[in-house]
Amino acid sequence: MMFTVYVISTKRIFFDVYWIEIILFFFLVLGFLVEQKFNIKKPRKWFVKFNGLILQRILSLFCYYIPYLDIINTHLPLIEETHPYIVRLFLPTFIVDSLQFIQQIPFLPFIYLMLGYGIFIRYKLPKDRFIRYNIMYGIIILSFQGIIHELFLNITKVFCLNSKDRSEAALLTFLGWVLIFIPCSIRAILGKYESNPFLREAIEVHLGRDGPDFVWWDRQKKS
Repeated sequence: MMFTVYVISTKRIFFDVYWIEIILFFFLVLGFLVEQKFNIKKPRKWFVKFNGLILQRILSLFCYYIPYLDIINTHLPLIEETHPYIVRLFLPTFIVDSLQFIQQIPFLPFIYLMLGYGIFIRYKLPKDRFIRYNIMYGIIILSFQGIIHELFLNITKVFCLNSKDRSEAALLTFLGWVLIFIPCSIRAILGKYESNPFLREAIEVHLGRDGPDFVWWDRQKKS
């Protein structure tokens, strides 16, 4: 019986892997094998830079993962009965597995804030400023989530008299957060910074200077 469960679980994990993940993994492994076999100098530098770029963008995107999971964990249980297709759209298999894991961790937002701001931002880890920028952006989003959630609870207690009204209110709130996460994710993938100068400075002021001559609004100026 244990062997049967293990086989089924393995098959489920294998078939739930998206094709883009398989292609990306295959490309990186193939590039590494070619570089090791032929030991070409210039392609090696390109390959190292390319891997560094991919790692930067993946880590930057992952900075919004826990805030996104917190939003889903808060709002989707209220709308799963009235809007099951929307729930399925925003709950692919790997997010469901992540939710099952984080629900076992108490005070997860506090732990994320403590690690993110207390360690990564304070001690400038990692060295890549773009990753730290997205960590701080995710921390700000997570901080506002708590405020918005308290407002949501108070408003729904007064104006939403039944479960359907609460579900619709949760749906509107969730879609509002999605409209915030989508541009953040796109900027993380493309390596772009926030174009709004107010938000940009609110984030950069926590990151500090990377050098005595560092000016964040001049990205071409090296520290």
